Amino acid sequence: MIRPRPKRMIQRIKTHNLLNGLIFSLIEFLVIALVISPFAIYYVVHAWAWYALVTIGILLNCLTVALISWRQWRGNERGIGLRRFMDKEEREKIGHANAHLLADTLKITITALLPFVLITLVAYEFLSRREGIS
Repeated sequence: MIRPRPKRMIQRIKTHNLLNGLIFSLIEFLVIALVISPFAIYYVVHAWAWYALVTIGILLNCLTVALISWRQWRGNERGIGLRRFMDKEEREKIGHANAHLLADTLKITITALLPFVLITLVAYEFLSRREGIS
């Protein structure tokens, strides 16, 4: 029996961005990065190495998702659009077609909050040429 290849992190992020809106995802992860930045700076200045590593890792994870969203937007990719998502029938169709969305969102969220995990997965995929960012 042939098993399907597991979905890669970059593809999960791209799908998440398209379904939630490219601009929304961009702003969402930039806001998180902006909230974490002062803490990272504080910890670096005060030489609290472990706290600095954790906050910098989360910051880089969030910037990774934001960068992918920005590149999708610059590449003229378009999401489903708010108007389509507000229609109940369309939302149900999207939900059925993308039953994995909740699980993928959880994977993105968890890996974004674990220092350096998301950026490491994306870098590995990108450098091994398994998936492109744009």
